[in-house]
Amino acid sequence: MTTRSYRLTVVGCAIAWLLLGLHLPTPHELMDHGRVPGPPVLAVSAVLAVIGTAALWALLRAPFARR
Repeated sequence: MTTRSYRLTVVGCAIAWLLLGLHLPTPHELMDHGRVPGPPVLAVSAVLAVIGTAALWALLRAPFARR
């Protein structure tokens, strides 16, 4: 993996987990209001979780990048 693609993967992974953990209303809806969010919110959550997991897996499998 080149240094540039490694950096892009790190940024993509960080953005996916940030959006999933901080900006989606799923935990708030479940904990505070006791209701399940709508299907679009759950679908976006699933997509972000898959992107974050795939990016993290790619980062962990990448050989150490040297300059």
